[in-house]
This record gives sequence, C-alpha cells and structure tokens, in this order.
Amino acid sequence: MRGISMARDWRRPLAVLLLSTSPLALQPALAQEAAGTWLDTVTVVGTRTETAVRDNPRSVAVITKEDIEKRSADSIAELLRDVPGIDIADESVAGMKRLRIRGESSRRVTILVDGQEITDHSTYGTPLLVDPATVERIEVVKGPSSVLYGAKAIGGVVNIITKKGADKPVEVEGGGSYYSGSGGWQSWAAVSGSKDGFDYRLSATADRHGDRRVPKGRYSATGKLDDTAFNNKNLYAHLGYRFGEADNHYLALKYEQHFLESEGWPGPPGSLAGVERFKIDLPQRDRRKVGLYYDGDDISDIVRKVHVDLYYQTIDRLFENQVSVRMTPTRTVDVISTSDDRITDYGVNAQVDLSLLEGHQTIVGAQYLSDNLVTGKTSTTTMTGFGPFPTTTKSSSRDKAHIDTVSLYAQDEWSLTDAVKLTTGLRLNHTRTGLDETTVAARAGFEGTDDTRLLSSLGLTFEPTDSLVLRAGYSEGYISPTLLQLFSSTTAGGQGTIYGNPDLTAELARNFEVGARYEDAGLALDVGAFYTKAKDYITTTPCVTVTAYCLTTGTSSLYVNADSATTYGLEFLAEYELASGFSPYVGGSWIRRELEYASYSTFNSDTPALSGRIGVKYEGELWEKPFWADLFLRGSTGSRQTYLDGASLVTETLPGWGTLNLAFGGSYGEDNRLSLSVSFNNILDKEYRPTFGELPGVRRSIEVSARVKF
Repeated sequence: MRGISMARDWRRPLAVLLLSTSPLALQPALAQEAAGTWLDTVTVVGTRTETAVRDNPRSVAVITKEDIEKRSADSIAELLRDVPGIDIADESVAGMKRLRIRGESSRRVTILVDGQEITDHSTYGTPLLVDPATVERIEVVKGPSSVLYGAKAIGGVVNIITKKGADKPVEVEGGGSYYSGSGGWQSWAAVSGSKDGFDYRLSATADRHGDRRVPKGRYSATGKLDDTAFNNKNLYAHLGYRFGEADNHYLALKYEQHFLESEGWPGPPGSLAGVERFKIDLPQRDRRKVGLYYDGDDISDIVRKVHVDLYYQTIDRLFENQVSVRMTPTRTVDVISTSDDRITDYGVNAQVDLSLLEGHQTIVGAQYLSDNLVTGKTSTTTMTGFGPFPTTTKSSSRDKAHIDTVSLYAQDEWSLTDAVKLTTGLRLNHTRTGLDETTVAARAGFEGTDDTRLLSSLGLTFEPTDSLVLRAGYSEGYISPTLLQLFSSTTAGGQGTIYGNPDLTAELARNFEVGARYEDAGLALDVGAFYTKAKDYITTTPCVTVTAYCLTTGTSSLYVNADSATTYGLEFLAEYELASGFSPYVGGSWIRRELEYASYSTFNSDTPALSGRIGVKYEGELWEKPFWADLFLRGSTGSRQTYLDGASLVTETLPGWGTLNLAFGGSYGEDNRLSLSVSFNNILDKEYRPTFGELPGVRRSIEVSARVKF
C-alpha cells in the first residue's frame, strides 16, 4: 500500500507540469493566506493602522514570511517582481535594484524599513539596501500616499518589516543559495530567541556575484554581460522587551549595517557612438541605521495604541565614472569623474490610535525628519591631439545641504453602517531646505527655501456580502527636489554638467481609483482601476546662456520643473484553489502612461502596456512531507521610450518577451527544520530585457536554496 501511496504522491507534482502548459499564470500577492482568510489579512501600510484587507480603501499587497522562505531571492526587489503594477529598475547597475510603481520612477517611491524611511539623493531613486534574510514581511500600497507617509510617495510606499526573536530561548538558523546566472552564492546565519519578556536576534549575510550570464545575441556576443559583478555584506541585530501588567508595552532596539560593491554595465555593443571606453564603479554603497521603537496597546478605552519611533541613519556612497571619446583619429578626450557622498538622517514619529466616538477609529501623529547631505565631486579632463602636448584640467567642489521636514497628520475611519466605511486623511507638511556650505562661489548666495502644503485623501469601502468588497478612493502625493537637484552639480556620464537649481518646487500628483475584492469557494479576485495626474516633474533643460545657475554653456544643462504625466490602468489578480491542491492563477497590469514635455508628448515612457504572470501551483505532500511546486509564464509586451536628442526626437524599442519558469521545494525533518527550494528560470533560454531601466534578463539558469534551523 505504501508503494501505491508514493505513486499517487508523485502524480500530483508531476501533473503540475501538464496543467501549467495551459494559458494561465502569476503568483498573486492576494492569495498568500489559507483559503477563506485573505480578506481578513491584517495590513498596516495602507492606513497606518492595523486594518483588514476587506476594510482597506487602498490598493495593497502583502509578501508573507512563507512567501519569502520559498524564494532564493538575492534582493528585496525580486520578492516584489510579480506584484501587479511594480517594475524593477537597476539603471544598468547590478546589485542596486530599485522599484517603479505604476510607471513612476524609483525616485518617486518611498522605501521604509520598519516604518522608517531610507533617503537617497540620487536621480535614480532609493536602492533596496536591505538583507532579505532579515525580513519577516513586506507590505506595499500603490498610488500617491503622501498624506500618511510624506514626501516621495507619488508612486507608492513599500514597508519592509524585519524579524524579531524566535518563540523559544535559543534558535539557530542558517542557509545558503547558489545562482548559476551569475556564478554567485549567498550564505547567512542567525541566532534568535525569547525569554522572560526579552526577545533577540543576531544575523549576518554575505553574497558574491560574478558577471551576469545572458543568451548570446543583441546584448552580448560572448554570453557574459561585462561589468555586472557585485557583492553584499549585512549585519543585523534586534533586542526587544515586553512589559506591563498585561504585557501590552513593547520596546525594541534595532541595528542594520549593509555594505555593497558594484559595477555599471556600459550598454549593448555600439550603443555609445564614438566612446572608446565607458566604465562605472561603485566601490562603496553602505547603509547603517539604529532604530528605537515603542508600542503600547490598549492603553485605555479611548487610547487604543501609542507608537513612537526614532532613528539615526548614514549612507556612504562613492561613485567613479571614466569616459574616453575619440573625436578624430588623432584627437581624444578622457574624463574621470568622482562623487563621494554621505547622507545623514535622523527622525522621530509619534502616533496615537484613538476611539473618540462610536463608529470612529482615529489616528493622529507628528513626524520630524532631518535629511543632510555632504557631497564632494571631482572631474579630470585630458585632451590629446588638440595641440603639441596633452592638456589636463581639473575641477572639484564640496557642498553641504539639508532638508528638514515637520509634519502633522490625521486619519479617521468612520463606519457609516455595518457595510460602509469612510476613511479621510489630512497632512500638514512644512519643509525647510538650505545650502549650509559650498566651495562654488556662484552658489554661495543660495538661500534656504520654505514650503508648506496641506494634503488630503478620501477612501470608501462597501461590503454588500461577506465575500465581496467594493472600494473607491482619492489620494494626493508629492516629492520635494533632492539636495543634489537643488544645490549640487554632476558630470557623470560624460554628457556635460547638470547644474542644481535652488528655485525648484515639489512635484505633485493626484490619484483616483476604484476596485473590488472577492473571496469565496476557493476563488480569490482583486481588481483595481486607477487614474493619476502629475505635474511639475523635474527634468533638465540646456543652458543656452550663462545664468546665475548655469556656470557654463555648451553641453551643460539645468534642473527645472517642466514635465508632467498622465497615467491610467488596470491591475488584476485571480486565483482558484482546487480540492486537489492545485491552484491556477493569473495576475498583472495594463498601464498607459503619457509624458508631457515642453515641446512634445509621448506614450513611449518605458512602461510596458501589459505585463504579468500566469501559471498553476501545487500545495500538498510528497512522500508524506510538505511539498510545493509552481510552473508559470512571466512576460510583458514591448517597451518604448522617446526622448529629445538635440533637435530630433529619437524612439528606442524593446520587443515583447516571455519566459517559462519552474520552482519547487519542500520541508523535511522534525518540525520541518530543513527546507529546500529549486528554481529553473528562463527554461527556453529566451533573450529579453524587461525595460530600458533594467539589465537584460539572465539566460537559462538554476537557483538552489537551503535553510536549516535548530
């Protein structure tokens, strides 16, 4: 009889391969809990207070601990790749992945770790410098969210929640992964536990990746993507203490340290006309943070919860760029640029959850953030063949600037009836920017600026049945100019100097969306439509004449508020759980995004019109042990981008793509202490590049991951 049982157990996972060849696929973020519980899943990020998905007026997604443990992801971004409306961007720098939400650039997405913001004054946005091995859960809210989370939240907010201590006094964990697509590896170890009200966790991680392996063709003649190696090191510590007569007070101290070294891909062969050498190095991209947290629950009949957190964070980054251009057979121009920056942040947030009136759940809060930047830049230009001897010119600058932000925010959830909830929110935000020191005489007179804004949001949910929830909402977002855009200058890329402009104003966005969630009899659905209008986007314009801010002309340019965007689309997820343990699913997004510039407008915004994932997964047993499998197609339609090159419009095109992938794994031993997962990626070895903002995809590859705990 045992042989017959084993044969049946084999048929189920093998049947996944057969069923998944049908046109279905994408592991939805909605069906992450057991059947019948998704609508009751509690999230925080959408409303800044504990709210069930059914009552959340925003478009939210949750990546759970179980989801994370099934993946051999080398970054947080990979865990979020298949959330509808999210794209990954790395701007050709391997290991420095960022997120785009609903077509908005990564600079317009707020990244939080345990509710505390990671700032990054770069043109490209905030990279996800967080160790996946320390992450307990990830929550995402899509669309403008500045009422609750302040600046940068035009595209959305990602809150990365780190782990606490284990339930027993001592638990030791370890794990590792192998990535054939880069010849890379990752290893980590942790010890955690809890006793007498205390809980703790200590962990360390290291990884190293070589150059990315891609199919031979458009992007590489050798199958290797040059200058895409990177490595990371991480340290993490958590110490918590629960106290009080009802154990309703909790105090925690957390420490994070992340080290990154990376390189920059120069682009496809021949993409830089006339450029003989183009090299980008990022030998340092380090982040350190200390955070202190207090939570008090059920303080009184009126005060449901009190939360206070404060933190101190530094980011050190070193950027080096080498460009060699041959002007004629005998004339060359070599430029070496460096940027050595330190960002120092400290902030505090205090929030109180209240029950002031019957049928109302209210939160009020205050937030302060001091964001400081010290940047030193050098540029060395050597010209050969323009005279009898080579000539070298050098320039350097140092700037110190700050942004201080003070905010007051409030939100009220009003249960109009048992089926209808109205959520309203306001934020009063005051920002003060200033240039504290500079070595550039022309910038010495820059004065600080003040900006005060009142932002609002409105959400409505209607639950006609226990299985169906309808939602509608309006939200506002904004992002302040970065300190580099305001006060500094850059020569990276050899394309001339881009000067800062202290007259820049904040970018603004307004968003409308409607949606529906349904769960019953094994079927889970989440559909949402949105429309976002944004204005005052910061872009660059050529320096035609020498002004107070443009110190030179020629190929130089200046940051200005000139662009706008209109984005609308549809996001969808569906999963149906069969009694056999199989679940076909599909999810993705349809997005149209029009960029409006001073002299033209275009829908070619490097945003694929349709993207997603379709497949079938299995949850059950193999040889009487927990086993899961997932076979899916991932892909998108083609992507285009149009830009002004001199006086001409240029359009570049990427073809549509799709990859076939298989992942499976299981748990073994007492208390499932050993778990394994294997992923076969791009099984058909397709050449593809998702967007111009991301490196070309890895060729046919395998990822193997194992973890053990005692």
